Amino acid sequence: MTIPAEERGMATMTHLSGLAGYLVPGLGVIAPIIIWVLKKDSPAISKIAKQALFLNIAVFLIGILGFLLLLTVILIPLSFLLWFAAGLVAVILPIIGAVKAGDGTLYEYPLIGSWV
Repeated sequence: MTIPAEERGMATMTHLSGLAGYLVPGLGVIAPIIIWVLKKDSPAISKIAKQALFLNIAVFLIGILGFLLLLTVILIPLSFLLWFAAGLVAVILPIIGAVKAGDGTLYEYPLIGSWV
């Protein structure tokens, strides 16, 4: 699926909206919801917003799982590994998506893209 030229800027911003949570806590979830509500009529923007939302929720849940693993002494290394991997994925996937959106290609996040 290609993204129309007039929607490429919004598609790029939608991918990067999840990263806003690093600047203002909670904004990584709120921004994709707002974009999704405002741009429901655009299939591409709607799909990207849902992907960004689900990615941030998944990273949040992985963070909670990492914290719970931290409470067990033996699984502390696994906890840090989960946090590192989730943080890396949460930064890299939106950047790849934003670059592809700028080129007009709809990028689906691995695992999440097929669900939404």
